[in-house]
Amino acid sequence: MWFQTSAIQYNARLYLKSLSIPRLLNLLKLVCGFFLSRIVGKPVCLAHPFALSLEPSGHCQLKCPECPTGAAVLSRKKGTMNIELLNKIIGETEKYTFYLNLYFQGEPLLHPHIGEFIEKAAENRIYTTISTNAQLLDEQMCRKLIASGLSRIVISLDGFSQKIYETYRRDGDVEKVKNGILMLIHARKEFGAFSPIIIVQVLAFDHNKHEIPVIRKWCKEVGVDKLEIKSAQINEFGDGTVQPAREKSRYQTSSVRKYKVPGHAYNHCWRQWSSAVITWNGLMVPCCYDKDARHILGNSNISTFSDILKSHESNTFKQSILFNRNKIGMCRNCPEGRKWFWG
Repeated sequence: MWFQTSAIQYNARLYLKSLSIPRLLNLLKLVCGFFLSRIVGKPVCLAHPFALSLEPSGHCQLKCPECPTGAAVLSRKKGTMNIELLNKIIGETEKYTFYLNLYFQGEPLLHPHIGEFIEKAAENRIYTTISTNAQLLDEQMCRKLIASGLSRIVISLDGFSQKIYETYRRDGDVEKVKNGILMLIHARKEFGAFSPIIIVQVLAFDHNKHEIPVIRKWCKEVGVDKLEIKSAQINEFGDGTVQPAREKSRYQTSSVRKYKVPGHAYNHCWRQWSSAVITWNGLMVPCCYDKDARHILGNSNISTFSDILKSHESNTFKQSILFNRNKIGMCRNCPEGRKWFWG
């Protein structure tokens, strides 16, 4: 829920600022390619993705049990993206990209040059967003993020008391999160800025749902722009210590699986056409559900973005989506493609 109409208006202005005629034409061709692919049953790529997710850091200081990084189950190496690779990717995509996520599996604020990453995107009028656990959101970091031109920041606050918060955000300090939010709001006022748009996100679990009203009240009082209550993702590697709140769960129980995404999984996925995900070391993967980079479409260090989109690996994966999406393990835990027409 949004708390301020002015924040909605300014967020819309940030999006509009990132648009251009070439980017809008690219988006139109993307939609056409997506539906044409479904009609002919083969991948038709007429344009570049309009959204991009880059992983500045593969490291995280928390040990969240349902996160593969926190649970230490990722098989791929951890590291940080270098500025040269970022510049290469932005240079190859800025004509088409107007939305950039600067996060994937790690904590983006751990990257020593995160401000430079944001500045590079802002120079190219790209809407930028990061998602953070806010453990490093001190006064200096707040000023750096505002000065860099960040459009939006999503801050995880999965509990209001330390006991409830650390049930999921293990090794985290809830007071650092709350103080970070307050410092960011204060710094934004000092700068006379309206961005970044400040969004507090709560993963809804059984153990924290009773604190959500308290979080909502606090966020409204201190000047947070928006509160998002998000359905928690549960994975096979989880230790079972947290359970999604039934009122906000994306799952239904079944005799085959304890957690099953309801609805029929149609053989389409808009994400495969609209967005791209690149790990800290330059590997392009199909989407944010490929956390372990098992389906590598190409390497941005040695290939251009356009060449990867046209690669055999990319076409083969899209073809598998169009043929039998249910055979792909990670797709079975994804709510995308549960409606026949879209979404």
